[in-house]
Amino acid sequence: MKTFQCNCKDQPTLFFESNLCIACGRTVGFDDEFNQVEPYELDEANGHFFKAADPEIRYQKCDNNAQFKACNGMVNLNTFVPVAGKDEVLCFACRFNETIPDLSIVEHIPLWKKMEAAKRRALYTLNALPVPLRTISQDPESGLSFDFITDRNVKDHFASKLTHHEAVFTGHDCGHITINLAEADDVARSSTKIAMGEHYRTLLGHFRHELGHYYFDQLIANSPEKHALCKQYFGDDELDYQKAMDHHYKNGAPENWHKTFISEYATMHPYEDWAETWAHYMHIIDTLETAQNFSITGSTSGNTADNEEVGELELPQDHYYFSVQTPISNILDTWMDFSVILNSLNRSMGLDDAYPFVLTQPVRTKLSFIHHAIHNRLNRLPALVLDEDNDSPKDKTKS
Repeated sequence: MKTFQCNCKDQPTLFFESNLCIACGRTVGFDDEFNQVEPYELDEANGHFFKAADPEIRYQKCDNNAQFKACNGMVNLNTFVPVAGKDEVLCFACRFNETIPDLSIVEHIPLWKKMEAAKRRALYTLNALPVPLRTISQDPESGLSFDFITDRNVKDHFASKLTHHEAVFTGHDCGHITINLAEADDVARSSTKIAMGEHYRTLLGHFRHELGHYYFDQLIANSPEKHALCKQYFGDDELDYQKAMDHHYKNGAPENWHKTFISEYATMHPYEDWAETWAHYMHIIDTLETAQNFSITGSTSGNTADNEEVGELELPQDHYYFSVQTPISNILDTWMDFSVILNSLNRSMGLDDAYPFVLTQPVRTKLSFIHHAIHNRLNRLPALVLDEDNDSPKDKTKS
């Protein structure tokens, strides 16, 4: 995630979540292009905002920004088209919301803000990629929407069920993504992580995983050729899902799963393998963009600086990680080095590894498929050969 700069005298850094410049005091935020945090001038005569470079275009804070500071979105009033039957003025990111939590329960509000922060980060990455990103009002058939709801009691960290509430499961269904509000509660999420024996469980990870299911439908499922090719990499996603899930929760992941899968959950069904791999691809390119933004370099050898054999990690500053021009092999090689630094920094602070995963060659091959699918370059994938040890696909060339 990049940082930005205010254009005031001191040019202070603006962060992704910033809504105010601490140097000049101006309102800052994202407009509907959703690619830059920038400052806005206030027209005190009518309460509207404008950019100094283009004062004719008027902006208003997103309702969720103005009322709750749940986002930092600014709405272009010159182009804004309200949704039929609704009087809300919502920004780019908030327009994807179909249902938000019951805000009359005050304890829901800070958790909802966490949901919105994770959602915006997920959408920012997608907005920089050549993939469809439309709301259901823009595209009723294939658009994307979010429901943030819960069936549990926030007052006891979601341990007890609410009466007269249907069960809420985090998941994806035909463009509608549901995230249980409990996932925004650190205590509840940590308890689930421990109970499930997981090494990694984050709110942003949930969004990216479920978005992976959505983009399987958008990029793969509707094309017989792409779908057939995808099965070569991930397996047959048309296998009975319920049987696969029952088997997984009864027997766990197969022995030596880590040789061919990114996570234990990915072993459950090819559909989940795709979604897990998609989420990791998003984690990787977003984190590398952040590192690139800060021009991070460092030694991955563990030797002293005067050793001639010190291997210095130099993130390729000319590589834009969201671009088709950046080879997937470069992305993954850079990530393998950088994740060592990332994990070492965490350990120095007494924290768990930030990225407790291993990218084996079969996993790299699947990540390569995701990369090529996003950039509509599946016809340029290297040919596959069968791994004799585990019958998993791998590229003839390093992907």
